[in-house]
Amino acid sequence: MMDSSVSRRAFAKPAMPARIMISAMLLCAACGLQAHPRSVGTGGHPAAGAGHTSESGGKPSGGTTETGGSSGNATGGGGQSTANGGQTTAGGGADSGGQTVSSGSGGQTSASGGQSAASGGQTTGSGGQSARSGGTTGNGGQTSGSGGVTSSGGKTGGAGGGATGGSSSSSSTASGAGVTINGKFVPKEKAVVFIHFGHSNMRGQATTPTSLKPYFYNTVDGLWSFKGSFTLAKEPTAPEGSYTYAGPGMAILQSAKAALASGSDVQFISVGFGIGSKTTVDYQKSGNYYPIFMGWAGQLKGNVTFGAIVVMLGLTDGEHLASNLIPGFPTRMAQIISDIRADLGEPNLPVLFCDYEMGATGTFLPTGTIGTQMIPLIHQLPTLVSKLVLVPTDNLEMQDDHHFDMQGHKDWAARVISLMQSNNWFPWK
Repeated sequence: MMDSSVSRRAFAKPAMPARIMISAMLLCAACGLQAHPRSVGTGGHPAAGAGHTSESGGKPSGGTTETGGSSGNATGGGGQSTANGGQTTAGGGADSGGQTVSSGSGGQTSASGGQSAASGGQTTGSGGQSARSGGTTGNGGQTSGSGGVTSSGGKTGGAGGGATGGSSSSSSTASGAGVTINGKFVPKEKAVVFIHFGHSNMRGQATTPTSLKPYFYNTVDGLWSFKGSFTLAKEPTAPEGSYTYAGPGMAILQSAKAALASGSDVQFISVGFGIGSKTTVDYQKSGNYYPIFMGWAGQLKGNVTFGAIVVMLGLTDGEHLASNLIPGFPTRMAQIISDIRADLGEPNLPVLFCDYEMGATGTFLPTGTIGTQMIPLIHQLPTLVSKLVLVPTDNLEMQDDHHFDMQGHKDWAARVISLMQSNNWFPWK
């Protein structure tokens, strides 16, 4: 019995240390839980401002988002994105069904089409999220900043990202070229030039109605004339000698500007030249005048967008050329347009050509000798020159027997821009 009692005491002595050890282990475990409060059961608990979720033991900020709950932004078909450094995994966070892989804090989405955009897009900003504060990307777009939304092929940048660069046409991208006007750089896509030339109607003979003088002679921000340097446009835009009458140049610019959306920063530029009584023979490349206005246009080549060629010729061929030269009018005019396009490297540059002055009277009456010769020849031009339309002259007010007055020029110029719009030649907004 003595031995048995001693034996029981021998086995009883270690019992106290075991309880102490178990208590210590529990205490350590409790301390460990306090040190990592984000590692919480199923469903996860995102830290403030982190935008990521954890499932079955989530990770601290910068951890990977698992399949399941999300407090970030949805991208594609199932994957979630994180606000500050989280990457998407599982569920295929790409529109095309690809999966994304994580690469630590601030990583990019990648692998097998796994971008947050459908085709080729990367995500930037804080930690590689597809768009902060709810932004999404479209096909091929890149996003950054806050809330940017892109359309097909576009990029966004900054707060609420809008399309960068490019002309008013949505598919364009900025070329990096441009011109400096009045100390401000204007991108090529937003510097739009009208080349306009012709006889005395282009030079201008208008002096009335006087109520329209501000329209023609007051400068307007965003409307410019270029003859080796930029100046704010006003009549005469195609001057001859000391003449100061009004022609169509300023009205073309005014009508173009009126077609823009409010607040647009597109700049319209006149390169104009007009000489009374001159013909297609005088305006040939081998003649005296082509090198003048094309010399100005050539200085801008590559740094502006040429919008259109606007021409007033025809009546003077019938008035001033020998009878054997008159039938050659359409061929000469077609060659002039071909030379301009070739010299500018713009084979598809639209042409707006003034129809015969249907309000003319006396010698220039449309049913007179000059009119009956020239009208059929003028009407051949659309069949000889691509992207050429005739601008009607019916019911326009006249200054005299064959020149438009200011109202006539204003209405005719409005027809120029309207025809460009209806032919989809006016993409600027």
